[in-house]
Amino acid sequence: GQIKGPKSGLNSPREMAQKGVQLDREAFSCSICLDLLKDPVTVPCGHSYCMNCIKSHWDKEDEKTIYSCPQCRQDFTPRPVLVKSTMLAVLMWPVISFDSPAYNVCSRHDEVMKMFCRTDQQSICYLCSVDEHKGHDTVSAAAERSEKIQDREKDVKLLQQEVEAINGSADKTVGNSEKIFTELIRLMEKRRSDVKISAEQGQMNVVWT
Repeated sequence: GQIKGPKSGLNSPREMAQKGVQLDREAFSCSICLDLLKDPVTVPCGHSYCMNCIKSHWDKEDEKTIYSCPQCRQDFTPRPVLVKSTMLAVLMWPVISFDSPAYNVCSRHDEVMKMFCRTDQQSICYLCSVDEHKGHDTVSAAAERSEKIQDREKDVKLLQQEVEAINGSADKTVGNSEKIFTELIRLMEKRRSDVKISAEQGQMNVVWT
């Protein structure tokens, strides 16, 4: 079916789950192979790829000795060291566990796993819920997925902000350190001067912000 716009709303857990899967795949897909990230790595500009995909891409650029991001075309010199993003791999777990066909059918009962056992942290079918998972804290898979999507979106935003902050500081710190310290000293001197003036004028209720 057609994907509803942001103003149309989501009227059922099924719609929320379907939209969630789409958001998941978009956020955690490699733009090179167009599949879910495998051994995810994040390059200096903040974009993420499968370890093997970006490695192969950069292997082709070895002759130029200038390495680029396939998405934003930002260049890097020298070739960045690729380290698997453990945080990203953890954030992707719900996408893999809920969206992969291998996890959709219960191997014990051969039924579609439409439920999730929070006690054992695993997807289950309705027969599991009245069998070995009887009495456990269980919810629909759609409800669990929607909750994890919301939690993960917050984590992703925080992660992106951290990456941007790290990249920004890494680019500027070396060249601007002296300028930053000079500015800090200037601000401290100005603050001290303002406090002195306020005290002289009898305004002792100085507010430090």
